[in-house]
Amino acid sequence: MADSSAVLPDDPLHDGLRRVTACCETHLEMVRAAYRQRPFVQEELWAGKIGRVLTSGRPVLTMTELACRTGLDEPDIRRAIAWHNERRRRPDG
Repeated sequence: MADSSAVLPDDPLHDGLRRVTACCETHLEMVRAAYRQRPFVQEELWAGKIGRVLTSGRPVLTMTELACRTGLDEPDIRRAIAWHNERRRRPDG
């Protein structure tokens, strides 16, 4: 299922996809319905990719290195950081 909060620690090819398990077809449809209501926020996915890089492997020293290791370009990295910071400022965030 599409889910912008799904960033896997060791499987970047499947970022943005949430694996779900259900006990029956009815339960699976309930899970699908819940995910359909949740918006896919590109900046959330990018922030997750950045977080994964920053918390694993060698330290990132430059924006160029961060871009290389995340596969994002600088404007997308800046949008992801802004999204993350805005979310942290919210009382419910």
